[in-house]
Amino acid sequence: MTSRALEEASALLAELEQRREPDYAAFMALRTKVSSRPESVLGIRMKWLRQAVKQLSRLLTLDEAIELLHERALAWYEYKIIFGGIVGRLASADEGLPLLYPLCDGWAVPDYYKEVLAGWARRRETERQLVFHSMAEHAHDANPYARRLTIVAWLDLIRYGLATPQAALDHVAPLQHDEAYYVQMAIAWLLAEITLTGEASLVKAIRTEITDDTVLRMYEQKLRDSRRKKR
Repeated sequence: MTSRALEEASALLAELEQRREPDYAAFMALRTKVSSRPESVLGIRMKWLRQAVKQLSRLLTLDEAIELLHERALAWYEYKIIFGGIVGRLASADEGLPLLYPLCDGWAVPDYYKEVLAGWARRRETERQLVFHSMAEHAHDANPYARRLTIVAWLDLIRYGLATPQAALDHVAPLQHDEAYYVQMAIAWLLAEITLTGEASLVKAIRTEITDDTVLRMYEQKLRDSRRKKR
């Protein structure tokens, strides 16, 4: 990294640190529970994180971003977001996927990383297949938040026409008995969105293939909430 790039990146990070809000950190950590480690939340709002991603992506190479930010991403929730966003811009799927799955923590990080996975899948067919392969590989990951990513990623893939709702249902049906709350909620969310496509065959398939009582209860609640928002 050149001394000028390092100075600019360090100055941006110092400015970002000044945007920490202790009350917001407590709200995010305890009320919305964005991380499984409340102490890892700094309290920096998402709009500043997204701005930092844009600015740092223009300054750094991938290797420089890893050197400067990866250790911070291991420690802090907000740096997981920043690092993931930069990796999505600078890396290929082959380079980036192994970096992101281990960083998944809480519900908010995988829900942001789904945008990154969709971004790779939109580039070219080889990238799309790498994303699908990673989702299959991590579907039974020991980390429940990595498992969540393999589920919520379908939301953006379907939205951009990169995958079918049937493929998503085929992925989650074997996972429905997962006992992790945020995995169960991810399945319910995905099933609700599939239902809202209005395809009768898919709705019937969900009713046939999904038998887990907890997931079905969450699914019905999520479906009611989604319909209420669309009115």
